[in-house]
Amino acid sequence: MRDPEYSNIDPENGNITYSGPLEMMKGNHDNMPARSDAYLPGDERGHVNASSLGGTNDPSNVAAQNRDLNHGAYLSVENGERAALKNGAAVYSEKTAIVDSRPGDRPNTFMVNDCVTYADGHTEHIYHSFTNESYALQSEWNDASVALPGTFDAPDPGDGLRASMSSAEYAEMMEATDAGLPEISANYAPADFSGAAFSDSDSASCCMDSGVDCSINSGVDADPR
Repeated sequence: MRDPEYSNIDPENGNITYSGPLEMMKGNHDNMPARSDAYLPGDERGHVNASSLGGTNDPSNVAAQNRDLNHGAYLSVENGERAALKNGAAVYSEKTAIVDSRPGDRPNTFMVNDCVTYADGHTEHIYHSFTNESYALQSEWNDASVALPGTFDAPDPGDGLRASMSSAEYAEMMEATDAGLPEISANYAPADFSGAAFSDSDSASCCMDSGVDCSINSGVDADPR
């Protein structure tokens, strides 16, 4: 069930946070907030916590998110969370769109802190941080930093390759490289585990003393997002 109490906007800095258990359900994009002046070209209305994982469709859970992030790394995290839930795990998630300005402004970073308790009783913490910009712009930033005098004290073996390509070509190559690597979602697969499982009190610590029962994975098979 979607519980708006898990989402909030910090009135001091505008940060948008979801903090609560994840639950698979049918996602929908009904009654999404309208785009505001904070949105840049290439931005989409992105969920801090996916609708199909219990996130709401209001400003306390929806923010300007670059489409590369929305359909790339952030989607891979959500796919990993869904896979863990399908395999019987419980996931307690804290996700924050970092604004550090005022409510309604555009986030510059999205951070994920997941506590996953697997069916065998062991618990893993998974952390991610993503810059809210396009792959091409981040590549341009890298190019600019490389060009600064004294940036590197020793030769960088990657400089030759980057220098031979435009920012757009380098960004395209990086996307192709990322596509050939294991997805972020693979981080959520149950690891080989030996030894004593965590106690009930250890597993409950994932809930950060919220009083929420994170040990039960209930819900229906969900549509993506």
